[in-house]
Amino acid sequence: MNKKEIGFTMEEFQGRIQKVRKSMEERGLSLLLVNTPENIFYLTGHKSPGYYMYMCLVIPLEGEMTLVLRRGEVGNAQVYSWLEGEGLVAYDDTDDPLQKTVDVIMEKGFQGGRAGVEFTSWFLTTKNFLDLQTKLKGAEIVDASGTVEQTRMVKSAKEIEYIETACRIVDKAMAKGIEKIQPGNKEKEVAAAFFSEMCLQGSEYYGTEPYVASGPRAGAMHSSWGERVMQNGESVLLEMAATVNRYHGALMRTAHLGKPSETMKEWAKVCIEALNAAINAIKPGVTSEYVDEACRGVIERAGLYENYRKRTGYSIGIAFAPDWGEGHIMSLQKGDQRLLQPGMVFHMPPALRKLNAYGVGFSETVVVTETGCRVLGNTKRELLIL
Repeated sequence: MNKKEIGFTMEEFQGRIQKVRKSMEERGLSLLLVNTPENIFYLTGHKSPGYYMYMCLVIPLEGEMTLVLRRGEVGNAQVYSWLEGEGLVAYDDTDDPLQKTVDVIMEKGFQGGRAGVEFTSWFLTTKNFLDLQTKLKGAEIVDASGTVEQTRMVKSAKEIEYIETACRIVDKAMAKGIEKIQPGNKEKEVAAAFFSEMCLQGSEYYGTEPYVASGPRAGAMHSSWGERVMQNGESVLLEMAATVNRYHGALMRTAHLGKPSETMKEWAKVCIEALNAAINAIKPGVTSEYVDEACRGVIERAGLYENYRKRTGYSIGIAFAPDWGEGHIMSLQKGDQRLLQPGMVFHMPPALRKLNAYGVGFSETVVVTETGCRVLGNTKRELLIL
């Protein structure tokens, strides 16, 4: 038997499963099929970079759950998940994984009814969905997207602990990367410093790579490092997230080589004021839209909305590539009337950009508390002039 390395108590896992089954009952589901790796991790603890291969957690309304996965991944499941024995069903590379899934469902005594499927999952291909429709006789397949995600919005104390640890790692990695921002150095040297320090401080593989964008490249969102040589008189936009037990904490900062222009100083001032406004607006009972309005309002009053045009922030927590956020679960944005609750965690990255010219941005990862919010990082919130 492999030694277990499970990040949560069975009591916490069982509480999550009970909430999901309550939601299943409310939706009239007798069965839920989960293909999203973050949701599978949330309910079982299973994690592996091999999530690109078919994987399905079969959850009946009553009885034991079963994870159907590639045979080569069983070892990881035995180490990181609480599942064992009949709770793990493997398929060979030459097998039909959909047929294996249906076999498991039938063995659980499924007699037809409403079977919930995650229509929005990136990991349920159209082919596999159509195969499931053909093979699962007598089932009414319905969209159950969000059934697990809604239980993930409010984090437990242990989840927040993992995110805060990730934020501490990011603080240290940011400091190391900034040391490499010098005229004549390449962006890739900054990225290498980020990677090295995050790994040495205990980060796992990330949901998304760090972003290092200098000069005109800073004017494009999600512009990452390359061979470009950093030069005096230009800004460098930095953003990254570290990962602890698949929980992410993120941070964005901006550095400038030499004396910044008046535009750069003004943009940095507006971004920081907008971020501070969002932080000050967060408290239990306010809407997502309310926080967005606080942040966006600063930018709009400065006449810079056309250089912004995005959401204020997004939920952050469990992630596998290609994203480090949980924006599909909840975002701080216009029109979202959902109420903030203690234990929700958000990454808020207000940034201003001019394409092919320059960019500036600052962010924080925060947790909603009983009275407001708490910033989980320690990096100073200012335009760093080097």
